Order: sequence, then C-alpha cells, then structure tokens
Amino acid sequence: MLTMMLSVVVIPMIGLAIDGGMAYLVQTRLSAACDAAALAGARSLSVGLTLDSQIAAATATINEYLQTNYPTGMFRTFNLTVTTNIQQTAYKTRTISVNATIVMPTLFMSILNHPTATMAASAQATRRDVNIMLVIDRSSSMATAGVCNIMVASAQAFANDFTNGRDRMGLITFMATPTLDYAPTVDFKSNTPALTDVLGEAQCGGNTGSAAALWMAYQQLQAINEPGALNLIVFFTDGVPNGVSAVFPVKTKTDTRYSVSDPSTLASLAPSPCKAGTLTGAIAQEANNTTFGPTAGVFAIQPVAPSVTADAIEAAPGCAFTSNWFAMRADVAYIPPTDINGNATTGYQPVDTYPNGPYAGQIRVDTPPALTEASQNAADNAAIRIRADRTLTPVIYTIGLGGTSFQPLDQTFLLRLANDPRSPIYDPSEPGGLFVYAPDATQLNTAFNTVASQILRLSK
Repeated sequence: MLTMMLSVVVIPMIGLAIDGGMAYLVQTRLSAACDAAALAGARSLSVGLTLDSQIAAATATINEYLQTNYPTGMFRTFNLTVTTNIQQTAYKTRTISVNATIVMPTLFMSILNHPTATMAASAQATRRDVNIMLVIDRSSSMATAGVCNIMVASAQAFANDFTNGRDRMGLITFMATPTLDYAPTVDFKSNTPALTDVLGEAQCGGNTGSAAALWMAYQQLQAINEPGALNLIVFFTDGVPNGVSAVFPVKTKTDTRYSVSDPSTLASLAPSPCKAGTLTGAIAQEANNTTFGPTAGVFAIQPVAPSVTADAIEAAPGCAFTSNWFAMRADVAYIPPTDINGNATTGYQPVDTYPNGPYAGQIRVDTPPALTEASQNAADNAAIRIRADRTLTPVIYTIGLGGTSFQPLDQTFLLRLANDPRSPIYDPSEPGGLFVYAPDATQLNTAFNTVASQILRLSK
C-alpha cells in the first residue's frame, strides 16, 4: 500500500507542486516581459512618419524588449513565440497587443507522460496622440529653497518621455503673470531652440499667479482644437497661489484700511492719484499669508523671458505703486468678483472683505490672506471651467513640491484642480486627472515620471 501510495499519489503531488511553482515563476516573468514590451512598443509608435513604419519600429522594439527581459534558455524554457497586433482607430488611439508563449520542460510530471508545459502571457498598451501644455511655477520660493535647477531637470526629463513628430508639447512658466515660453508644436525636440533648451533657461523669482497660467494653457489647447487627441495640462507648483490678474477699479473714495507704511495698523487712506479709472494687471501678497503684511502690484501682464526673475510693474501715470509697489493698496479699491479671464474670485475659500466703508463687502487688497483666498478661488474656478469643455475634454494633472513652514503646500487645492478621485469634489462625469506629491526635490523626477506613465499606461 505504501509503495502504491508513493508511486501513484505522493510523488505526483510533490512533482505537481514543484513543477507548478516553476510554471508560476515562468509565467510571471513572461508576463512582466510582455508588459515591458507592450509599453516600449507603444512609445516607439511615434518614431516613423507613416503608420507602416511605426508598426515596423514597434514590432522590432517589442521583440528586443522580450528578448532582453526573457532571454533565451531562461529556466530551461525554449520555443518562445511572439505575436503582435497593432491597430489605430479613427480617434487617434493606437493599441498594441502582445501575446507570447513558451515551452517549459517539467521535472517530475514527465513521469506521468507530461514532459513539457506551455506558458502564455499577454499585454496590451494604448497610445493616443497627445497635446500637452506644461505649466511650471517658477516663483521665488523655488529659488529660496534652492530647488529651481532640480525642477528644471525633472521637467526636461518629462518632456523627453514624449516623441518628436507625433506628440505636441508647449511650455508656460509663470510668476505673478504667465508667459507662453514655447508655443505647442510636434517639433518640440527638433526645433531650434528645443523645448528643453528653453526650460534650461528658466530662473525662479516673483509671485504665483496660478489661475492666469491655467487659463493660458487652456487657450492654447483651444487654439490647437483637436477633440480626438488627449488634451492635457500638467501643472507644477510648490505653494499656494498668491496673485490675481484682473481689471482693478481705482480707489476713488476715502476709506479705512491697513496703511502702506505699517501694514498692521489701520489708517484713513485718501482717494488714489491714479489718472486711470481702472488698472489692468496682477497683484500679489508678499507676506507668506500672515494676517498682516505687504501686498504688492500692479504687475504688468506681458511676456517675460524665462531668465527674468522679477515681475514688472505696470505703467500707470500718477499711481503711487509705480514708485513703491507696496503702495498698491492706496491705488486699487478692491479685487473684483472675476479675474481677467472671467474666473470667479469667490468660491470654496472664504474671502476677507472690507467690513464697512464705501467698499464694504468687496474683497480686500490690503491683507495677504484676502489675496491668497481670491487667488485660490480663481484657479479652482478656472479648472472647473476647463474641465467643463465637453468638446476637448481637457485633463489636468498636478504636481506639488514640498512647501515651506510659512506657506505649506495645499494638497486639497491641487486634488481639486486635477479632479483626482481623492478630491473632496471629485466628479466622475468630468475628466479625471491625478495629483502627485513630491515631499522634497529628490522626489520630483519620480513625480513627473508618474504623470508621464498615466499618459502611456497598460490597459490590462
């Protein structure tokens, strides 16, 4: 009985366990190789100018990655067979399907007349033509923390993840106001200068006008006007917005507000000597959002070279701020209900308003929190309006770096901008993005890579 049990039951069970373990190991390694090959093949689709040449390049890349990640003879396996299917739909989505089989010799199951076992694995990756607007915060906090160069290098690496001739990419950097540093183009690598060259010139300084930067990126996507493409805004910041671009009413009445010389003391301020009725530009707080402190402007809305590290003051005859930008509160009456692009300055953040006087109920310009609150609301409302575009269906990804003890990063704000599933206002009916947090500059490259991987990701 024991002899019969050993030969009929025990040995086959031991053999099945050993051979089954080997089969699991082979299948896992083969599956990983297929995943890597499918992703690499999808990236290489943009190499050729025609679909046929892209397919040829992708097939060669798939075979190369499979051979690299699953070398011939690994685990004594043999007869690796790979089939590849590449299709393109009318909506510019190209799908790569990789199927692989390999034969594994068994150690014990051959006793039961099963000398080999065939393992199979498959993977699929999709690639869609993308229009990407890279929106980079280069405010002074980046320079103070000494991480500006690290941010630039990470953004350059992100740009290099995409392919010249197929993907379209543009660059906006912003301080108090945004600048289109690189108009979106499919030749962002082959042009002179390349997008990464322009990124390399970026220096950090100035304030943080997030809402205007987001809206400028959206306007570029509107100008491209490709509903069939994946339209993306990749937004990077290291703090909270502190600048509002708007058409500001000039202060024409005497009222009580915090003085220019002592921002913690209330004083009676006379009407502004400004000769204009309104002032178009940006204002910002420069006190790290403390209760009292300087607020500044009016900064000019004009293109600024990436190497320039200070916001320029708007030309305005007679205005006090032209000789002392901290005197802005003596010239500007209040922050209007909408910014220069029509985004509401009220919203989820309660705003600090004048309690009485001729401007009672209007958003203050003389307290740092009021500017931060209005700035956040404008950016939040800009993102809501952008996502509401059912034709282009833009997707917003946000990357947040660290923050400081004076002005910590508001992760909820960035979750809201992205419509990340973790956002308190997540709406599954709108395009869902992703917020990626980088605790410090050493994690920035990983954060940018995480966003890049969302654009080209395994579908199964």
